[in-house]
Amino acid sequence: MTRAAEEFKDAARRVFARQGYTITKITDITEEAGRAAGGIYRYFESKPALLKALADDFLTARRSHVVHSSGDHHTMTTEEDVRKHIRAYCQTYRDYLPEMVAIYEAAASDPQFAVLREQIREGDLKIWRDHVAETRAHFGRPIADAAGVAAMIISLLELYCYNSLHLGTTKADEDALAAFIYGGMTY
Repeated sequence: MTRAAEEFKDAARRVFARQGYTITKITDITEEAGRAAGGIYRYFESKPALLKALADDFLTARRSHVVHSSGDHHTMTTEEDVRKHIRAYCQTYRDYLPEMVAIYEAAASDPQFAVLREQIREGDLKIWRDHVAETRAHFGRPIADAAGVAAMIISLLELYCYNSLHLGTTKADEDALAAFIYGGMTY
């Protein structure tokens, strides 16, 4: 990607962080970048195309955070294992807050982003479903409910990150969150 395209992406992140995706106009982004309004179209055909590029960056980085903090093959049989995973999830959310908020806002009215949001969620559910099943088996617990427990964990993580990192209405305590989730996985 060219320097100008990266400048437009950086500007979009700042504008999305400040005012959200829904009300942002292309001219808001080009003004933030200090560039001519038409210049953005050399790199992105539309605001959704720009968000898609940002979302792709986010998805790549998120996987990298999890692998870096937990390794390619890791277990979730200790509270520390869960804590590392939660920290990686929250750090990526923190690093890509404008994208996360924009994807969720765009998903409400754009089928492309509704599909993307669901893909993100499905990926998370699969990862956590496998972790829950493995952890519950490790402790001799029934694994039939692994999908339901994973859905609860993902819902909790999504809302926790949105409230604490975007809205600032929840005090962030990732260690307490990890202890809570670990307890749910091992009950």
